[in-house]
Amino acid sequence: MDNPQKPLKEYTQANRLAWNQAMPHHQKANGSKWDDAFSKPGFIAITGVELEQLKSLSVSGKNVAHLCCNNGVELMSLKNMGAGRCVGFDISDAAIEEASARASKFAISCEFTQSDVYDIPEQYNDAFDIVYVSIGCFGWLPDLKQFSRKAASLLGDCGVIFIHEQHPFTEMLPTDDIEDADPLKIIEPYFRPEPYEESDGIDYVGNTTYESKTNYWFVWTLSDIFMGLIESGMRIAHFSEYPADISTIHRRNQEAGVKIPLSYILIAERP
Repeated sequence: MDNPQKPLKEYTQANRLAWNQAMPHHQKANGSKWDDAFSKPGFIAITGVELEQLKSLSVSGKNVAHLCCNNGVELMSLKNMGAGRCVGFDISDAAIEEASARASKFAISCEFTQSDVYDIPEQYNDAFDIVYVSIGCFGWLPDLKQFSRKAASLLGDCGVIFIHEQHPFTEMLPTDDIEDADPLKIIEPYFRPEPYEESDGIDYVGNTTYESKTNYWFVWTLSDIFMGLIESGMRIAHFSEYPADISTIHRRNQEAGVKIPLSYILIAERP
């Protein structure tokens, strides 16, 4: 399922402007938190089942590309776990500036590059052992198949794509800001070919209310995710689902007392 309503660049550049506008709000809420954390040598922000699965890949010495890296804390964590060359890519200029500044401040050897993920230069092809995708990436992408092809192109032989993301099931449920809604009632479709168009702010960190630049959020099904990877030549090696909210906007769904899929980990291998 692709979303052809507008040219791809119109979507991604709109989201770039919205994220540049949002990052100062995120930095105000969490900047000192991450500075304090990484001031401790060897700090790792990654925890729980994600950390366990990453350890199973033997990250030490492996080159890692983090797509949609935001403020870079996960990539810096992977570097502190012993990864080799670490390069983060994000469309937001403000996110890359924050990530670069923090990595430099604490002498963590990561590279951060501002780029639309669809435009990552060919010089990075075949350069990585792991392509890492963390929470909050897929919803901003207007073309998942093209993204999967780009991710696969960055891998060397036997490389893997590691994804820890919000479960598509959550797209049907009310978010925490809809306080009067039943957290277990389906209110949105699972199959939605057009994106949500919004301008009410994306500060899910500090929960600041502001009128934002227009931005677009895309809904992808599990079959979209699987087939994007398969058609790009990848093999699904692992898939696990969890009742834990990693999005920070579906906590009421998690606390409703019924274990439903709210997140997942997927590992795909390049033959």
